Amino acid sequence: MDSFDLGRLTDHDFEVVCRDLFGEILGVPLELFPRGRDRGIDLRHTAVDGTVTVVQCKHWPKAAQAMLTKRLIKDELPKVRALKPDRYIIATSVGLTVDGKDSIRDAFAPYVHTTGDLYGVDEIVAELQSRPELVQRHFRLWLSGTAVLQTVLNQEKYMRSSWLRKRIPRTADTFVPHEGFDRAKAILDEQHVCVIAGIPGVGKTTVALMLAAWLMGNGYEVHEISQDAEEITALWREDTPQLFLYDDFLGQTTLESQLNKNEDARLIDIIREIQEAPDKALVMTTRDYILEHALLKHDRLGAPDVSKATSVVHLTDLSLGVRGQILYNHVHYAQLPAEQKRPFAERAVWQPIVEHRNFSPRLIEETLRLAARREHDVAAAVRKNLDDPRRIWERIVENDLTDEAVHLLEVLFTLRTAALDTLNESWSWYRKERGLEADVRTFRRALQVLDGTMVAVEQRTVSFHNPSIADYLRFHLNTGRAPMAALLGALVDPVQIHSLIDAAQMADGAGILAQLKVEAARTESAVLETAEFVEWSLEVADESEASNLTWILEAAELLGSVPLAAQVVKETGPGHWRGEHAEHLVSLVHAMAGSPLLAQEDVARCASEVADAIRLELAEQVEDGDWYRAISLYENLQEIPGGSLSGPPLETLVECALDALHLVAGEDESMLDADPLDRLLQFLFDQGYEGGEDDESAEDFDTVQKLVDGFAKFRNIPRCAPRQETAAPGPYSNEERDREVITELMKRLRDPI
Repeated sequence: MDSFDLGRLTDHDFEVVCRDLFGEILGVPLELFPRGRDRGIDLRHTAVDGTVTVVQCKHWPKAAQAMLTKRLIKDELPKVRALKPDRYIIATSVGLTVDGKDSIRDAFAPYVHTTGDLYGVDEIVAELQSRPELVQRHFRLWLSGTAVLQTVLNQEKYMRSSWLRKRIPRTADTFVPHEGFDRAKAILDEQHVCVIAGIPGVGKTTVALMLAAWLMGNGYEVHEISQDAEEITALWREDTPQLFLYDDFLGQTTLESQLNKNEDARLIDIIREIQEAPDKALVMTTRDYILEHALLKHDRLGAPDVSKATSVVHLTDLSLGVRGQILYNHVHYAQLPAEQKRPFAERAVWQPIVEHRNFSPRLIEETLRLAARREHDVAAAVRKNLDDPRRIWERIVENDLTDEAVHLLEVLFTLRTAALDTLNESWSWYRKERGLEADVRTFRRALQVLDGTMVAVEQRTVSFHNPSIADYLRFHLNTGRAPMAALLGALVDPVQIHSLIDAAQMADGAGILAQLKVEAARTESAVLETAEFVEWSLEVADESEASNLTWILEAAELLGSVPLAAQVVKETGPGHWRGEHAEHLVSLVHAMAGSPLLAQEDVARCASEVADAIRLELAEQVEDGDWYRAISLYENLQEIPGGSLSGPPLETLVECALDALHLVAGEDESMLDADPLDRLLQFLFDQGYEGGEDDESAEDFDTVQKLVDGFAKFRNIPRCAPRQETAAPGPYSNEERDREVITELMKRLRDPI
């Protein structure tokens, strides 16, 4: 049986838990009142006959019993005597002994009937242990269970990432459940896949980590995905409950390399596989505007599999009451001296913060984390950083850091995440380009300054501590605070020029774009050199020569570079496309057709050559009997201007498809998949074969159509009903009452007990 650390609850959490708990114990509904105007009432029930029962909640987990008794008699007893309730119950997170209960009962007689009306921490925990459904309704209470924390902290089989092991318990301390979390949790329960989107700093990663904790408490292993979706395939183990956590799966600032390499197809396949697996789950996060960009560029991400699994965490999900609890939790757990926490108890201090238009849990967390060493008035620093979110990083980067540390951040922005050796190499070239010292000792000193605050170093890999730092570095480069020529001279990995081009494409990247144009020769050289790193792969999801040329053409259009566009034309000669992925070739043709930098005769020539290459491969697939790949190539061919298939080649493909239809109709249903069957039928329908009475294949059509319909029906039925949870009901929707609750909550920062 699990135990609970009630000390991890805030005062408000404790009162809401007690309302539901004692409502069940007493068998009556209880009203919950904000403190300050309660006349000594936290919870109350008034019966039809007028009798009044009051439950007083005292959440003082660090207080001694003697102090509790003294404060109850001094502060509460006069209120009780004035109120004269018919029954007075005390619930406290302090442990109560037999003698202690006798003293409190005697002092509060006749309102406390027996010592059975006095619930110390042990009695409350025992009551909670017998009510698992109530515990699950209160996520922070459930998370306080020692079994969950021990799982997070100690059992490597559930979590191999040291970052997650450190981050989840720390996040649990400050987490406040809200509508966005409840919505994401319901989606994950039903779909087994959840995409959490939202603006930077709203708490997407926090929601993802708490979902991970939830599933971990239910026996799931948690695996952090750091590179691409292929990691999931490598980590997959049958008959083992597993959650895959893919934070910032579309990149931190813009569409990064993995989806530029057609990872969308691989990701959709994995999503569908997880949705049909009883013991697998996938949680992904991304910024909402990046998701919108991805949906425009990658049609597959608009599939129902993704859209049904997407939950956007809006800033409006953080109600005034939730914001107040978030601020209190962060200040309460911050590594700050008491004198720096006390100002937050004042309404004039906390109210402008929780009602600020730029309220951001991340900004509050980062300000408090860094403020102890840099700010005398921490509360004022929080307000200033909300007024200007860039301020928190601008002050550090532009004023506090050494030059070598700033240079490391500038290089890391281009690398995104880097092995130590790669970062050191690029940083050294960058420093040399600027005529500065670049020895290993200086690099280590720079890294030491940044580690733990601006960057995270784990397993010899360096990344930004959080995405907002990368956002600031983009602004830093956009304003010309780093010499672009030196950065271009320090490129050691193709991802670096991709990062700079991506940044230049963003709405706030005009300055970066202008600098790249000034350094046109170096920029064009770096763009072209990416081709040297492209290796042929069987996987469509990997980059190819054609997909790289598509990107080069996009870069050419962004930069207005005629030489880059000319190089694309040069690389599209006759017989050049043997072995290339048809999907990539189609994308290249479309990109060329829409480019103002290319002559139409060059576009037409390339389209004709690509169509010929696809027809040749299609004929080979038909000869090999690979009907699925042949039909896919036919669909690719239809997307090319002037591309078509007719005469004997089309007739041969139709015969191949009819043979496949007959074979499929006789196969075991468990060996089949819906998507290929649907494409097979659609192709034959398009060719005029509809399975009518006069059609020799009518029986085969009927059999396969029933299979496809059955698959579609199965896919639309949730595999498991969502868990029925009801958020604890309460009267705190009114903002003025929220303010009263926050006022009393913040007073705890002034009073340590």
